[in-house]
Amino acid sequence: MRISPILTAALVALLLSGCVSKIVTAPFRAAGTVVETAVDATTQTQSEREEDLGRKALADRKKQRDLCLDEARNKQERRNCKDAYKDDD
Repeated sequence: MRISPILTAALVALLLSGCVSKIVTAPFRAAGTVVETAVDATTQTQSEREEDLGRKALADRKKQRDLCLDEARNKQERRNCKDAYKDDD
């Protein structure tokens, strides 16, 4: 008679071990996913860096063109500014 409760307890423990391990490891997996997402959000790939540099260079060039147009005193100087920065349009 004593073997039956011991065998039952061992069988239950064996069957529930998978569930318990999933319950125990679930928070750690979720935390790992959050950390990976945060790292992905803060890191920048080489192509993203190049795109940012390109946008900055284009913005700087447009500022230079606008400054040139503001300082132009006549139509010819404005035309020269537009010709010098023609590719930015």
